[in-house]
Amino acid sequence: MNEKNSGYKKDAAFINREKELKHLRDYIDIRPESILFLHGPKSSGKTVLLYKFIEQIEKEQKLDVKFLNLRKVLIQKYTDFLNIFFGVDYSKAKDDVKEKREYDLKFFKLSVEVLKGMENGELDPFVIMEKEFLKRKKEGIKPIVIIDELQAMESIYMNGGKERSLIIELFNFFVAMTKESHLAHIIIASSDGYFLNTVYTDSRLKKTSEFYRIDYLQKEDVMEWLLNLETYSKIKEYSLSPEDAEKIWDTVGGSMWEIQSLLDQLFENPIDDVLTLYKKKIKGMIAHYIGVDNKKEKILHLFLKQESATLKDLVRAKVGKTNVEELLRDMVRNNILYFDPTDALYYPQGKSYFHGIRLYFL
Repeated sequence: MNEKNSGYKKDAAFINREKELKHLRDYIDIRPESILFLHGPKSSGKTVLLYKFIEQIEKEQKLDVKFLNLRKVLIQKYTDFLNIFFGVDYSKAKDDVKEKREYDLKFFKLSVEVLKGMENGELDPFVIMEKEFLKRKKEGIKPIVIIDELQAMESIYMNGGKERSLIIELFNFFVAMTKESHLAHIIIASSDGYFLNTVYTDSRLKKTSEFYRIDYLQKEDVMEWLLNLETYSKIKEYSLSPEDAEKIWDTVGGSMWEIQSLLDQLFENPIDDVLTLYKKKIKGMIAHYIGVDNKKEKILHLFLKQESATLKDLVRAKVGKTNVEELLRDMVRNNILYFDPTDALYYPQGKSYFHGIRLYFL
């Protein structure tokens, strides 16, 4: 991002994304009516985009933004959910005011009695959150809840039982807060296409949700970045020629994380060596994943000739029906393939994985 360099020889870059930022702004400028699901392959820049969006809109509007990145927290049970949404911060509390039993919380500010009531199952956390949203609305503040990688809560149940799934209760609450009560904007981001497919094929959620794909950077944006490294990444020790930039594009496409990683290596190594080693690494990852599994090999062989495939394509390719869906799910979970729920297509995870698959077979 274009800020003053703070002593690092390379800074994180944020490139373009004006279309995506406008879509997010338009979403929060309309009365809450739907849940917005941001989806896209791993390392396509969803989380970075959300941070940039928050940075911009908090300067422009009166908002109360709650952003929870579930990559950064461990959530295994219902009490973890309560601690994340309503966790107590004692850092500013003095001994003589602790008796007030009121503290600053990560998402909301509650008395300790209310917190205990939730932990004991006497009070419903969703009712409490709704009251907080109502307060914000009366104050003229837009509540916005953003959750990154929500599927981390997929296997958690309310109060330790198996009757009430936390994720289902969350979705019910989000529908109520958007389509029914119009109290808060809800944005969910995920790279897990199978998790989103569950949402997309649920008739109730499909009618109350909007899906927006965040893809890798376009070539013109990558070239603009790589030919102006000092401007975007604060790199002064080297520059890239148009030929060098083309080589990087041909290797990893518009995957920001992979480009950042390659730029790190170019401080010490020639570009051709870096890219050759990277391609070998991806080929090795594909080989390690396939192992001696013939069905995995047949599935990935299909992508030698085409960039995407349906389940029907795979069956026609003589992979067979037995365990195919289970294998595909495993490939998606292991970030070998990306599944887009809106068009029911499978893709290798970016251009580097296309190269890895092709190098494996050629």
